[in-house]
Amino acid sequence: MTGNVTSIAKVRAAARRRTDSARVNTRVASILLVTVVVLLVMGLGEILSASSIRGIADAEDRFFYFKRQLIGLGVGVIAMVAIARIPYRAYLRLAMPFYFTCLGLLGAVWFAGLARNGSRRWLDLGFVTFQPSELSKLAVIIALAALLERKGNLVKEAGHFTGPLLLTVGLTCGFILFQPDLGTALVVAAAALAVILVSRAPFKFVVGVCALAVVAGLVLSVTEGYRMDRIDSFLDPWADPSGDGYQVIQGYYALGTGGLFGVGLGASRARWSYLPNAHTDFIFAIIGEETGLVGAMMVIALCLVIALVGWSIASRAPDRFGRMVAAGITGWLSFQALTNIGGVLGVLPITGIVLPFVSFGSTALISCLAGVGVLVNIAQHGTEKGSAK
Repeated sequence: MTGNVTSIAKVRAAARRRTDSARVNTRVASILLVTVVVLLVMGLGEILSASSIRGIADAEDRFFYFKRQLIGLGVGVIAMVAIARIPYRAYLRLAMPFYFTCLGLLGAVWFAGLARNGSRRWLDLGFVTFQPSELSKLAVIIALAALLERKGNLVKEAGHFTGPLLLTVGLTCGFILFQPDLGTALVVAAAALAVILVSRAPFKFVVGVCALAVVAGLVLSVTEGYRMDRIDSFLDPWADPSGDGYQVIQGYYALGTGGLFGVGLGASRARWSYLPNAHTDFIFAIIGEETGLVGAMMVIALCLVIALVGWSIASRAPDRFGRMVAAGITGWLSFQALTNIGGVLGVLPITGIVLPFVSFGSTALISCLAGVGVLVNIAQHGTEKGSAK
C-alpha cells in the first residue's frame, strides 16, 4: 500500500514538473515574440519616416520602401509561424541540403548578381530581389550544429573539429568576402562561435578559433582601402567631415538633435538626404532623433531582452543540438544588433549591416523571423535544466 502511494506521488510530482515546464516554455516563447513584435512595429514606423524622401527620389512614391518592407514582413511572419511548427530535430536531416542550396545561391551572385555601391550581393529573380548572404546565416548555424552533433565526442579531436568549421564557416565566409562584405562574414563567424561555445569541443579549441578570427578580421580590415577608410573615419570622423566621416558625423547630429524625448515621429531632419542610408544601416540614428534618448534606450533594451531570452532558450534546450542551434541564432541576432548600434554611436567601425527587425531589408527581415521561428520551437521543448547529452 505504501509503495502504491509513493508511486502515485511520484507520478503526480512528475506531472506537476511537466506542467510547470510547459508553463515556463510558453512564457519564454511569449516574451520573445512580444519583444520581436514591438521592434517590428517600431521599425515599420521609422522606415515609413526615414525612407519617405528616398522613396520620392527613387520611385516618386513616399511609401515605396515601406510597402516593400510590409511584403517582406508578411512573408517573414508566414515563414516564422511555419518553422515554429516544425520539430527542430528535423533540421538534422534538412541541414545540409539547406546549406548547400544557400551556398549555391552565394555562388550564383558571382555570375548573375546585381552590383550596388561597389558590392555584388543581390540576385534579381524578376519579381523579387534578395540577398543570399542573409539566408546563409541561419544555414551555417544549423549545418554546423548538425555536423558537430553527428561527430559526437569526436569533436574533441582537432581534425574532427576543424572539418565542420571549414566546410560551413570557411566556405560561406569565403563566398561572402568575395562580394565583398566583411560585416556579414563577421556576423556568420560570431554565430558559429556561439555554436561551438556550447558544443562538446574543448575550450582550448574555442579560444583558438577566437584568436584566429580576430587575426583574420584585422588582416582583412587593413588589406582593403575602403575598409581602412572606415577605420580612419571611426577613429577620427572629423578628419574628413565631407568624405569618409560624413555619415558618422550626420548620425551624431541626428542623435544629438533628438535630446531626451526626440523631435517627434515623422519630424526627422536628417532624413532629408542629409544622412545616407537613413532607412537601412543608420535607422537607429533616426530613432534617436525622432524619439530621443528614451526611444533609443528602448531599442537597446529590447535587443538585450532578445539576447537574454535566447540564451535562456539555449540553456533549457532538451539536447545538445537544440542548444547549439539556439545559441547560434541568439549570437547572430545579438552580435548584429551590437555591431549596427555600435557603428551608429561611433563606438565601433561602420560595417554596413542592418539592425535586426528594424532596418529596411526584406531578405534580412525574413531571415531573422525564420530564426525566431526556430527559437520558438526549441523553447516549446525546453526542460527545467536543459540537457548536456
